[in-house]
Amino acid sequence: MFSRVRKARIAAPLLVLVMVLVPLLSACGGAQSAGPSGQTPQPAAPAEEPQQQEETSAAPEPAQEPAQPTPRTFVDQAGRTVTLPAEVNRVVTTWRPGTLLVISAGGRDKIVGVDSSSQKSEFLTAVFPGILDLPGVGNKKGLNVEQIVAVKPDVVFIWSGSDTEPVIQQLETQGIPAFVLIPESLDQMKEAVSLIGEILGTREQAQKMIQYYDDTLAMLKEKVGAIPEAEKLRVYMVGSRGVFSTVPGTMYQHFIIESAGGINVGAELEGGFSEVSAEQVVAWNPDVIVAVQYCDCTVEDILSNPQLQTVKAVRDGRVYMFPSSMDPWDYPEPRSILGMLWLATKLYPERMADVNLLEEVDTFHETFFGKSFTELGGTLDD
Repeated sequence: MFSRVRKARIAAPLLVLVMVLVPLLSACGGAQSAGPSGQTPQPAAPAEEPQQQEETSAAPEPAQEPAQPTPRTFVDQAGRTVTLPAEVNRVVTTWRPGTLLVISAGGRDKIVGVDSSSQKSEFLTAVFPGILDLPGVGNKKGLNVEQIVAVKPDVVFIWSGSDTEPVIQQLETQGIPAFVLIPESLDQMKEAVSLIGEILGTREQAQKMIQYYDDTLAMLKEKVGAIPEAEKLRVYMVGSRGVFSTVPGTMYQHFIIESAGGINVGAELEGGFSEVSAEQVVAWNPDVIVAVQYCDCTVEDILSNPQLQTVKAVRDGRVYMFPSSMDPWDYPEPRSILGMLWLATKLYPERMADVNLLEEVDTFHETFFGKSFTELGGTLDD
């Protein structure tokens, strides 16, 4: 009995322990949520990795062709509409004033062909020695279209005239644009320089030239422009055909006379250098006679001409020849502004007394041609 009692005493605490532990274990198991079926859920699957970018990307779109430069349109001095490339790097000049205009406007390095007259100019060969190595394209007596085409110019600067029309047509048939320049007045001269600067992309240098013209003309107007008409000196300009040829009102030389404060006695004439009679010169009775540098005469020829002995200019000894030992200053080209200055000093020396002509000439040449007139060996012979 003692044995059973003892066993009962041992079993009773065990029963109590079991009764306490079972609820506790059940509670621990309930800490995990059961799935719909009452089963313990499996651990959640890891989140899916973002989808890998495809190894081979979509083929890029074809690269667009760079936009082609837009051609430019200009109106030349003959009123023609001319289409030129966006950038002009190859230029042909066909007469000497045109070559001088292009160089003074900053386009020297773009010239790839030139007229033979320019290559014979002592002045041009001095300021632009490379001109002798350029292909020649003829001259005003006849241009070589084949040679022009061969140098593949972007533009050909050409003068206006009936003799150039066939050349222009031939060039345009070959796809080469010809641009006409007509610098036969002061406004046209400045316009020509401005157009060249726009076409060649040398606007800054071209503007310097235009500004020099404007400043010099303003100075001349201040010094001699206010002279009353009745007191202005009457000028007879001897032309290229000898003593009895002169400048009509349609030529550039007429504007040189006017800008210097003179009156051109041949202003009513028209055309090119016009032949006149000795009687006409006597009737005009000019105060001053000025000969172009390339006339077939000398100052002494004029002073000693028996038909002119009653003319005031001859009697007073006021006969001059355009100066410069290098090139004429009366052509329709940039240096003509120097011709205006020189003529004003001859017509009205007292009004121009404070102008140092040689200094002006040196500054002009150095600014627009790279070397001073003196450095080039030039002298003012008149």
